[in-house]
Amino acid sequence: INAEYGGRWFDMRCVNTTSSQWSYYIEGCTECNYNVQFLNNVPPDKVKHWIINKTSTHLNIVCNKVTVLNFNFATNSDPDITNSKDILSREAESVRIYFDVKLLLIMQ
Repeated sequence: INAEYGGRWFDMRCVNTTSSQWSYYIEGCTECNYNVQFLNNVPPDKVKHWIINKTSTHLNIVCNKVTVLNFNFATNSDPDITNSKDILSREAESVRIYFDVKLLLIMQ
């Protein structure tokens, strides 16, 4: 998610490949730290098909047909960040996907 220049992004990381534990961070919405927020019920399947959908109210993530995140910008955002809901509810102008190839090779 890149809602404004230099602005907002979403990142998720595999914390533990054995347990398929994934953490996430939404810049401007969640605590600025990994290993604090976790995706729920990520399937342990080796091959993962991710569907990431951002609406004006939510960030939804599905992995192998299992909803692993349904983040409501209005109710789930950190209350200390006053403008996060307003910024992330805007329509996204672009989406960038970045993979760390070294990490992908390690996970195989």
